[in-house]
Amino acid sequence: MFLFKKNIRKDSSDEALMALVLKGNKIAFELLYERYFNKMVWYANSFLDDIPSAEDAVQEVFIKIIQAPEKFDINRTFSTWIYHVTANHCKNRLRQERLRSETVRDQFNDTSLQTVQLNHQADMAYLQQILKDKFESLSEKERQIFTLRFEQQLPLKEIATILEIPEGSVKSGLYYLLKKYAHILNYYHYEKLS
Repeated sequence: MFLFKKNIRKDSSDEALMALVLKGNKIAFELLYERYFNKMVWYANSFLDDIPSAEDAVQEVFIKIIQAPEKFDINRTFSTWIYHVTANHCKNRLRQERLRSETVRDQFNDTSLQTVQLNHQADMAYLQQILKDKFESLSEKERQIFTLRFEQQLPLKEIATILEIPEGSVKSGLYYLLKKYAHILNYYHYEKLS
């Protein structure tokens, strides 16, 4: 049976049709497309696991065939060749998608990390200002106890000796200092988590 032109038979071999495609014959290309499109979509889907993506990939393979039919190796069977080309195209798509995903993830992670770092810096500056304001509101004795205990890290007994007060007074002074600061830190902690 002849189809459209005398030299193209509907039952022509794939290789004969491809030889005509190499000469620019559109009908031969259409026959190959009809024969292989659905098979190639099924095959591409085994790689991409998504029918619309598989259809797009196969369309791209056929576009490549139209654009560069001379890449077909006439010493191979067309079916083996198109399966090979489709597999490579799908693998390339998957590789590009993975690279895109990694790039987006890396950019997101970089942006997230920068945001976290900026937020942390802002939080620390805010907390330092609150602590500084609180420190300035303390009495002279409270400041001395704070400095000797938390900045100099001296033992209670030594603080009592330096300030010439009983050790019990140092302990009670620390208790009230921590109570004042705990209120601030609890509030700050609550505000940042909410």
